[in-house]
Amino acid sequence: MTTEMSHVRKPSVAMWLSTFCCGLGQIYCGRVGRGLVMYCLSMMLWPLVAVTIFSGSTTVVLVVLTVLMVAVIGFNIWSASDAKATARSMAAIDFEPQEYNRPLVYGLMILTWFPYVIGLALFLRANVVEAFALPSSSMAPSLIPGDRILTNKLGIGTASFSHGDLVVFRNPQNRKQNFIKRIVGLPGETVEIKAGQLLINDRPLERKPVPAADETSSMNVEGRQAVYEWSGDRRYSILIDRAGDNADIPKQTVPAGSYFVLGDHRGLSHDSREFGAVSHGEIVGLVVYLYWPGDSWKRFGAVR
Repeated sequence: MTTEMSHVRKPSVAMWLSTFCCGLGQIYCGRVGRGLVMYCLSMMLWPLVAVTIFSGSTTVVLVVLTVLMVAVIGFNIWSASDAKATARSMAAIDFEPQEYNRPLVYGLMILTWFPYVIGLALFLRANVVEAFALPSSSMAPSLIPGDRILTNKLGIGTASFSHGDLVVFRNPQNRKQNFIKRIVGLPGETVEIKAGQLLINDRPLERKPVPAADETSSMNVEGRQAVYEWSGDRRYSILIDRAGDNADIPKQTVPAGSYFVLGDHRGLSHDSREFGAVSHGEIVGLVVYLYWPGDSWKRFGAVR
């Protein structure tokens, strides 16, 4: 050999370079075309994730989003593995470094790619979508402990909410804590609970017992009855005390720019009955997907 052994491509170095910057390990091994293609593809995958999130709140979109997220992670793992394999295949080759095989070039590519990926991920979490886990049964039977949900945060400050929407908001009594509840009263409406019956603008919301054929395990709570409740054109299931709820409230008007929220497990929820209506500015996001059910995967999909 006429060249120093330092020119030999090290598999571990190639792997870590592609871990920190997709495709860089291939460039390190002299496969510049292959490396640049991987680099560009990795830069395109994250915007595709963002576009998918913007597309709407359907189960199909969630499946596509999940596939894209797996593709992003899988592509990066494959890139690192491919770089390591490429370097191993060159073990007997005395590699001649090119002009682009310089620490400065590697550093610039990492400084471009790594902050881009991390920054985009943080931006999406802060402004587009965020995951939450359910710690309690206050939203049963709709959501139960162990459920993991996605919330849409896009344009939340100017969003228009409807009856029945599930929202994540900061606890008015402890802003470091987030709550998940259902909107039942809109700004300007009157809300009253009389003998356990919810009335909006003096009209009781329609309720019907959940048929036995539709019951799920989360509805089988001792002393509680699962019923369907209609709020506007939305139907959802709630749990009420068979002996009658005692948490009645007098008629009150929901202030402008605020919403009256209740938990679906009416006898086990800390909600607007205790802390009043929630200001729009305290709402963090709109619950759109149940991506990891705490019990059965039959519940996977869009949340209503």
